[in-house]
Parts: sequence; structure tokens; C-alpha cells
Amino acid sequence: MIKTAIATAAVIVVLASALFISLMVGDQLFTPGQLWSAALGEGDLLSRIVLFELRLPRSIMALLVGAALATAGGIMQGVARNPLASPDLTGVVAGAACAIVGVISIVQIDTRWLPLVGFGGGLMAGLATFTLAWKGQIQPLRLVLAGVAISAVCVSLMAAMLLFSGSEASELFFWLAGGLAGRGWDLLDQLAVWILLPMAITFMLSTRFRVLLLDDAVAQTLGVSVNRWKLFFLMLTAVMITAAVVIAGPVGFVGLVVPHISRRLFDEQRASWLPINALVGALLLLLADLLARLSPGVQEVPLGVVTALLGGPWLLWLVSRTSRVIV
Repeated sequence: MIKTAIATAAVIVVLASALFISLMVGDQLFTPGQLWSAALGEGDLLSRIVLFELRLPRSIMALLVGAALATAGGIMQGVARNPLASPDLTGVVAGAACAIVGVISIVQIDTRWLPLVGFGGGLMAGLATFTLAWKGQIQPLRLVLAGVAISAVCVSLMAAMLLFSGSEASELFFWLAGGLAGRGWDLLDQLAVWILLPMAITFMLSTRFRVLLLDDAVAQTLGVSVNRWKLFFLMLTAVMITAAVVIAGPVGFVGLVVPHISRRLFDEQRASWLPINALVGALLLLLADLLARLSPGVQEVPLGVVTALLGGPWLLWLVSRTSRVIV
């Protein structure tokens, strides 16, 4: 209990510190005093614009996207009982990205409609994955295979459409690498509820989720309808993932890595594990976005590249460790 309390307090303190630094640093560096003055509306106009229109919405979106991906990853690994499961395996990430790339490549559309397009593509891909995985019940192996198949189809379609997208190709390639540059309050207003509401529901139902971590037979003896609850949690993750993809692009590795980090700090069977897992995910993505902004080049490094550099070595270690256990 004491270890958990200390670890939770440490995560919150580091998260608050990272948020403070995220608001301070950038092309225009703020001192703590300048940041405080701008926050109170007493600084110069440029400082207030940089703080309230550029850095604050971007930092909030990094927190939301990181929390959503981490929560979705924790649920996926718990439901599938697979330590290598991640939000990508539902096909939702590739489906949302494919729909957006397709619409931009084929027709001219107002950017305000892109979130709706992404939602449609992501939820359709998720529904196709769940349909293929269903054989009387949600089977973890079938879920993984169906998700990989749907994702492969969507990636192939995206590659074909990018070849004919013309002048939009470079912009689409950058978006597919993931990032939060240029995102503002309008996008946050549209999509925040689609992350916060499903996440709040999963937190309130954390007791049911912890029961699903047990063997199916044990869960059924406790009066839990395992298949229905698995499907319900997976649908909640689909909504969260889709909103995260529309905001930041298909950012990888966060949903895979963060649950493993959280399990080393906290007990997965604790009621507070999912919220704390979300805090760790928010911290990781905020730090990754900070590194992306502070790149020495003229153009910032895509967020997906930073998370891949952070998560890739962890994945290689995890695969190696898992293979040794299986053998």
C-alpha cells in the first residue's frame, strides 16, 4: 500500500513538472515568471497567444491521447490475456487512418469533417475485427489474427491511395508519422468527449475489468457474462483509439509499452490500476511530444518516430523475454 502511494505521488509530481516544462519551452522560451504573467493575462500579446493558442491545447491533447492509448492498451492486454496486445491489433488505428487518407486523396473536404470520417473508418474496422474474432465468444487468438488482417488490408489501401494523392502526399506522410503540431482548441472541443467519456466508464467499471483478468471459468462462477463484458470493453477502447488517432495520427507503441511499465509499479488487480496506467501514458506521450518539439532540425520530429524510438527497444526485449518463457 505504501509503495503504491509513493509511486502514485511520484507519477503525479513528474506529470505536473513535465506539463509545466512543456508550457515553458519551445521556439519562444518562457521563464517561470513570464509564464505566470501570461497565464494571468498580464504578459504581452504574443506570449499569451503562444501559451493559450499553441502550447496549452497541444499539451492537453498529448495528455488525452497518451491516457487513451495507455488505457486501451491495458484493456486489450487484459481481455486478450496477451502481453503483446496493443490498440493496433483491433484494426481501429489503421481503419481510421485509411479513411482519412482516402477522403483527402479522392475528394476535397472541409477539415472539420475529418474527425467524423476517422470515426467512421475506425469503428467500421473495429466492427469487422470483432465480427471475424467472434465464434460463439471473443477468442483472443482470433482477435489478434483478425486485427492483423484488417490492419494489413487498410495499410495496403493507404499505400495505394498515397501513390495517387498528388500534392497532399507529403502532408499525409507526415500525419501518418504522428504528431500534434498545428492542432488547436477546435479539434480538442470536437474529440475530447470521445476520449474522456469512454475512459471514465472504464474507470467506473474497473471491478468488472479485474474479474475479466481471471480465468473465464472463474469469472463465470462469479456471475459475470464474460463475452458481453469483453465485447463492451473492446468497443470502449475502439472509441478512445479512434479519437486519439484523429487527433495525433497513428502513434504507436504507447498502448503496448505503458501497461508493462505500470505493472512494474502497481498491482494490476488494484481498483486504481487503470487510472494510474492512464496517468503513466499521459506522462510518456507528453515527454515524447516535448522531445519532438525540441529536435535540433528546422522541422520537428514526428511524434510517432519518437515513440517508436522509445518503445522499439522495449518491444524487442519483451519479445525475447516472452519467447524464452514459452520455450
